[in-house]
Amino acid sequence: MNCVEQVSDGHYVLPQLGDMKTQVDAFLSEKLFFMTDEALWQQAAQAASYEGATSLHLMPDTHLGYGIPVGGVLVTDNVIVQAGSGYDISCGMVLVKVVGLTAKKVRSLDRRRRWIEEVESRVAVGLGSHRPERMRDLSASQVQEMIHYGAKPLGVNPDLCERPFIPIPEDFDPTKIERAWKRAIPQMGSLGGGNHFIEMLADPEDGSVWVMVHTGSRAYGWHTANHYFHEGGLHRGLAKNRREQSWLRKDEPLGQEYWAAHNAAANYAIANRWMIVEGVREAIQEVFNCDIEPFYEISHNLVQEEILTTPVPEGEEHHAHQIRGLVHRKGATRAFPAGHPQLINTPWLDTGHPVLIPGSMLHGAAILRPMEGAHTTACSVNHGSGRVMGRGHAKRKLACLQEDIDDEMRSVKRKFGPGKGVRVEGILTNTRKTPLDECGHVYKELDEVLQVLVDGGIAKIERRLFPVANIKGTD
Repeated sequence: MNCVEQVSDGHYVLPQLGDMKTQVDAFLSEKLFFMTDEALWQQAAQAASYEGATSLHLMPDTHLGYGIPVGGVLVTDNVIVQAGSGYDISCGMVLVKVVGLTAKKVRSLDRRRRWIEEVESRVAVGLGSHRPERMRDLSASQVQEMIHYGAKPLGVNPDLCERPFIPIPEDFDPTKIERAWKRAIPQMGSLGGGNHFIEMLADPEDGSVWVMVHTGSRAYGWHTANHYFHEGGLHRGLAKNRREQSWLRKDEPLGQEYWAAHNAAANYAIANRWMIVEGVREAIQEVFNCDIEPFYEISHNLVQEEILTTPVPEGEEHHAHQIRGLVHRKGATRAFPAGHPQLINTPWLDTGHPVLIPGSMLHGAAILRPMEGAHTTACSVNHGSGRVMGRGHAKRKLACLQEDIDDEMRSVKRKFGPGKGVRVEGILTNTRKTPLDECGHVYKELDEVLQVLVDGGIAKIERRLFPVANIKGTD
């Protein structure tokens, strides 16, 4: 940390040193900077040393990961760093608005409890692979089609997706990695464990009600990633305990093979989220007699080739310089502002696309809109609020506070709607006790993280949403 320089408010730089191919640009408030540690900066320096690295950006939610810090955005030239998407390839979010439902109509604890139960009867949650009734007729051919074409077979409006699917070779075989394929059918349309969730939220300004889904490619993506970490480590001659540092050239045979498998897992994740949305829709209809209106879907663990634009300094007449690079967003989210060339022929060209940012199960989420300053971050923002405590540490340290944390979730009171006339008490969960490794105390303050983006002209906050019910994928 002694080498890190503050170059402006909210912007810190680790200069290019030793084997680093590029400097590290970190977007942090002073408080968030002092929450970082030497291990994070050492990992950032190592990530900036990968072959082909051209830039590395740390988002305000950044914390220690493996290979690349979580909240890290690595741009490379023709090199795929597998840690850039990690084990949960294309983990991401989908947000829907509940048409006609307001905070006033979700004040009832009984109705929220019933909604949780109805969702759980339709969507498998956690590490298991039990099949709700609505998913038992899913065939191998249907799942293979989703692996090839993501949300397209489901009839999802492509304008509501960051990308409805990622093209893969027509002859790609989804069954090649046996362990991955074995779990592909039973886990399609399921939530997963850890920090994955289905959450009902309300907007304090207008009282509107929303549902956010956070999940990824499940065991299909995990076993895909694990297979290629092993193959990549062998290919690079790395020791077994260093295989997660492997990288591949995009134009070499193993690189091409991994690229196809990575994108196939991303398609699985996209389809998985939209399959869950159908279960959410049915539960909303059953309990509240309302329908949903899908808003947007986006990933935050993904490597994709993108156009990068260097902003033009004020007063200069030359055009912005554009290059193509492989953008690795490890726990970071794409943020194309208005006018980005990859938004041409989409509804978002004049506004920038929406960005969905979850926080903790206590502090809620936000919808952002990218601004011109996003070009300084490789058109990326954070993917959440960022952990301050590892899972094991949280369970040990907070065990003595379990009752207090449970009471906090039960008793939190927030006001919603015009004039803030509707008070909703408590955040219901599907767990008997609040998961200590996912409670509000193990995350940074979302509003402070978001303020870095606002102050830097990187993004603006379009909506701030607060939870009223939360379904976690139990371990």
